[in-house]
Amino acid sequence: MNLFQLVFLDVILLTFPIFIYLIYLSENKNIKSKSKKMYYKLALITSFFLLYNYGWNSPKNISLLVLNIIVILLYLEDCYISSNIISLSIVVLYSTYFSHTWIFFISYILIAIVYIVKKTFKLNNIFLLETTILINCVFYTYWIYRYNYTYFDLRKIILVIISYVFIANIIYQIYETGKSILETHFKFKELQQEKQIRLSLFKITHEIKNPIAVCKGYLDMMNINDAKQVSRYVPIIKSEIERLLSLLQDFLLINKSNLDVDIMDINMLIEDSIYKLKPILNENNIKLSLNILDDEIFIKGDYNRLSQVLINIIKNSVEAIPKGNCGNIVISSKVKNNKYFLTIEDNGIGMTKDILKKMKEPFFTTKLRGSGLGVSLIYEILEAHHTKIEYQSEPGIGTKAILQFPLLDEADNIN
Repeated sequence: MNLFQLVFLDVILLTFPIFIYLIYLSENKNIKSKSKKMYYKLALITSFFLLYNYGWNSPKNISLLVLNIIVILLYLEDCYISSNIISLSIVVLYSTYFSHTWIFFISYILIAIVYIVKKTFKLNNIFLLETTILINCVFYTYWIYRYNYTYFDLRKIILVIISYVFIANIIYQIYETGKSILETHFKFKELQQEKQIRLSLFKITHEIKNPIAVCKGYLDMMNINDAKQVSRYVPIIKSEIERLLSLLQDFLLINKSNLDVDIMDINMLIEDSIYKLKPILNENNIKLSLNILDDEIFIKGDYNRLSQVLINIIKNSVEAIPKGNCGNIVISSKVKNNKYFLTIEDNGIGMTKDILKKMKEPFFTTKLRGSGLGVSLIYEILEAHHTKIEYQSEPGIGTKAILQFPLLDEADNIN
């Protein structure tokens, strides 16, 4: 095995346990500091074992300098007690093959002093690395020349020292790069989590506005002296508050696909959703025409979630009609190929093809104060119901939202 192969082997034996350690950290972010240090020490002890038994050709010929890299790596992470134990182990192991290994006690004492200086004056890791390398090279060369002259070969010693300096620096760079990648990985995860939190908060804000708007509309219209009106409006307000609480509970559970599935009459769902939006329709002088099939049509789904979808779609149609215009919304239905098609059409400002392509994306909105989550949430709920929606729109003419529900016999597979 030539020198290049030996150097490459030592690099592999040193870095393999460290790579395992870094990969483990990347999958387990919430490990405590003490546990991290314990795993780090375990990785380097494994490197020490592999290097001593399989590196640099044989235990007797393995370079003491290469083993010292483990001492440096321990000092770099402030594991000074473990560094001292490994230093002592190196001296003991070498004493079985060579004489006068006590000389290395002095080098390790000097390295410990360098570490204290680095900590005291808050110097960077490069200072500790390069100073330690220099001390090791000087003492190693002196030890070989003074006490083991029979092993002294200037050409070989120079090659060993060059190899050691190369390995020490490359191992340091690999480790620092690994840590940097790990930090970047964690930061990316944190950003993703923050994005999800912000998305959830925006969704909560967007969705609680609808039932609150309905409640406010009925409260504005309600005459507390009119008992009949009060008895008619209060249950609706109560129902909307219950829906609001249900929404908040759903967001707390975070499980967006968690549906309370039951058999329902879709015509009742449509009429109920329209009834809740009457105050908003009246306030904006919008006429709503209902042309749905008279037959009882049953589907399987979550009543509150689907009501949430219909309210969002109709409310978007209301907001798409400029104030002062003769606003019209037409809701129609038909059954074809065992599917129930529900169409909600308005004569609003319409949308371009580019907007139609982007409207499903979270945060995309054409409204001045919109959150950009209404349509995104519609798609999310409908996908959980195995239901499709298609938007057709032309600028200046209006928009159609066509929902395609599987009828009861095809909906039995919904969980």
